[in-house]
Amino acid sequence: MQNSDECVIVFPVVGGIFGVARLATKLNELLYSQQIGPWHVSQWIDYKHTAIRIKFLTARDGEFAQRSCAGAY
Repeated sequence: MQNSDECVIVFPVVGGIFGVARLATKLNELLYSQQIGPWHVSQWIDYKHTAIRIKFLTARDGEFAQRSCAGAY
């Protein structure tokens, strides 16, 4: 069952898996400092791994993460 407040944000990624690692590091910093709630990696948007979907529990978390992670990937 999906929470109606859940939010999926697409983050552009440079460097495939290495870019996702940088993004995950930044998202975890936000999580551990309690600026956002839990997040989960979803799917790549294409086979070239140029962007990935990340699920957040709330739209506020997703929007905050998107602003905070600009350039982290």
